Amino acid sequence: MTELRRRGRPSQPESSSQKGAQALERGIAILQYLAQAGGSSSVTDIAENLELPLSTTFRLLKVLENADFIYQDSQLGWWHIGLGVFNVGSAYIHNRDVLSVAAPFMRRLMVHSGETVNVAIRNGGEAVLIGQLECQSMVRMCAPLGSRLPLHASGAGKALLYPLMEDELMDLIVKTGLKSFTSGTLADLHQLKKDLQLSSDRGYVIDKEEHVQGLNCIASPIYDSTGNVVAAISISGPSSRLTPERFLNLGELVRDTATDISAALGLNTPAR
Repeated sequence: MTELRRRGRPSQPESSSQKGAQALERGIAILQYLAQAGGSSSVTDIAENLELPLSTTFRLLKVLENADFIYQDSQLGWWHIGLGVFNVGSAYIHNRDVLSVAAPFMRRLMVHSGETVNVAIRNGGEAVLIGQLECQSMVRMCAPLGSRLPLHASGAGKALLYPLMEDELMDLIVKTGLKSFTSGTLADLHQLKKDLQLSSDRGYVIDKEEHVQGLNCIASPIYDSTGNVVAAISISGPSSRLTPERFLNLGELVRDTATDISAALGLNTPAR
């Protein structure tokens, strides 16, 4: 059981950030305890097992209840794991499902394009790399899983941007800004929106050295069964090999691969 008490430390006033961190730590401990207890427990048992004051425990339970992470049984008064926890877990499982479904299509795309294939998801105002299949070329693109990319200045990022509704798109841009990374970055809003509209019309994005000098990328969005964008698939390679002359053929290849993955995830799409 996680020990929450701090022993052997001199008494001193806690800052608001320290109090916030402690409350978060205790909230997580409550969720972990409920999971270990089979999904439900009484407030007394929770307080005793976590060595917390009863009043503190109840206050934390109410905060978790407001976030739908737990709920209280109206008859017995016990606390149960709530829908919010399920939603968080489902998001993790869903991302793993996307990669599982995409894996054979990623390999096919890597073989046909000769370039490294990536899968990314949106996390707040950034794209996050969750899957990669490196090509066999001596010179190739590779980045650690978990790498974060700007939405407005990367292939995967723009592929996650252009399917969004206008108000959501503008809200993201206002929050993240349009930072320049290279001379090719579309840091002007009018230019970016024009590029996103063109990408939407053809079904794929071109990142021409917009994030990293000497690196080009082509990407398309992946949709789930409800038509929501859940990820982006891309190919990346040195600009000396992934040249503009190849953009059309490779763009269609990436687009068709994204369409196949979306169909495998349950999206009904018209036959090509």
